[in-house]
Amino acid sequence: MAVAVSKAGPYYSSGEIKFSSLRSNFRAQVRKTTSGGSETFVSDTAAISASNLRRNTTTTTTNPIVPDAVENGSISTSSNLKLSQFRNSIKYYYISQSGTDTNLDIDALTWNGNLGRNINKFMFIDGTCGSSSVTSAAAEFAATAYNLTLDVYGDILGAGGRGGGTSGAPAISGESGGNALAMSSSGGNNIVVLVRSTARIYGGGGGGEKGNKGADGTGGLCRETTRVQSGCQQGNTANCPGGWNQYNSGNWCCEWRRGCNANIWWKECERYYSTSAGVGGAGGNGGPGRGYNYQSGSLSGAAGSSGTSGGGCGSTSGQTGETGGSGGDWATYGTGTSNSGSAGSAARAISGSNYSVTGIIDSSTVKGAYNPQ
Repeated sequence: MAVAVSKAGPYYSSGEIKFSSLRSNFRAQVRKTTSGGSETFVSDTAAISASNLRRNTTTTTTNPIVPDAVENGSISTSSNLKLSQFRNSIKYYYISQSGTDTNLDIDALTWNGNLGRNINKFMFIDGTCGSSSVTSAAAEFAATAYNLTLDVYGDILGAGGRGGGTSGAPAISGESGGNALAMSSSGGNNIVVLVRSTARIYGGGGGGEKGNKGADGTGGLCRETTRVQSGCQQGNTANCPGGWNQYNSGNWCCEWRRGCNANIWWKECERYYSTSAGVGGAGGNGGPGRGYNYQSGSLSGAAGSSGTSGGGCGSTSGQTGETGGSGGDWATYGTGTSNSGSAGSAARAISGSNYSVTGIIDSSTVKGAYNPQ
C-alpha cells in the first residue's frame, strides 16, 4: 500500500509563540492543492484575539480557524486559553496515495482518530486504485467523517463484468460491472470528491450475454426394399419380414435352372425409418466488459459453434450457434442476445450517499453515474 501521511504542522515544538504567527498559520493559511506542493497564505493583517484561537469542536463548521484534531487536544475550547497550548499543533491533515492499490480501504488508513473531528482532511489519489472483482469497489470509504476531501488526480477503475458462459460467470447472463469508488458513509458532514482534469473515475462495463443455441435441423425418412420368394411352385406363401410391408408380387421363369419346371413366385417388401436431425451448435460466450481487470483488448463475444450434420435421407444440419453479445465499454451495458438471460449492467463511477462531487466532470474524467443515490 503506497500511502504517506503529512500535516500542515506540527507547529511550535519549541521557541516563542506569537499572535502574529498564530494568525498566519491558523487564519491566513490555505491548504496545499497537490501532494508535493506547499500551503499558501492570504494577506491578513487584521487583529486576532484569543477568542478567535479557541479550538472549535463543532462538527458542522466547515472551515474552523483552529480545528479540532487529536494533535490539537491541548488547545482550550473555552476562556482558559494559553499560547503554550499550541505546542505541536496542526492546521490540516493529509494522506497521499501513489503507485497501485487494489480495493483500497480509505477509512482504514492512518487518520489518527481525526475522521470524526472537524479538522480539514485531504486525501490525494495520485496513483491507481483498481479492482478485479465486481463485488468490490476499487476504493471505498465507509465511516463517519467531517470535512474530508478526496482529491483525485489519478485513476479509480472498477472491474469489468465477465461474459455469460465464461469461467466464473453465470451460464447465460453477462456479469454486471463493478463500481469504481464507493462512498458509503452513514454520517458526517462536508464529504467531497474533488475531480481533477487528469483523473479517471471509471465504472466497469457489463459482460455480454451468451449467444443462443443454433436451431436444430429436421429429420429425414429412409425407404428400404427387399424381395422374398417361395420357390418353384404356383402361388407364394412366403411373407415379408417383421416390420416390412408388401408392395408388389410377381413371378419369373426359371426354366434355365436345372430341375426347375415351373415359375418362381416372389413378393417385394418395403419398410421406412426415420433419420436424426442435425443438432444446433452451442452459442458463443459473451464478451468481457471493460475494467481494471480488462483495460484493453476486444470486447466482442465469441462465435457460436457449428451444428452437426443430419442422418441422411433428406435430414438437415443444425444451424451455427449465435455469436455471444459484446461486453460494454467503461460504465456501459453489455450487449444482449436472443438467449434467455440478460447482458450485464453498467457500473457506477461513484456509489453511495452523503457526499458531493465537484471539479472537472466530463467524459474523460468520469464514466458512469456519480451523484449520491
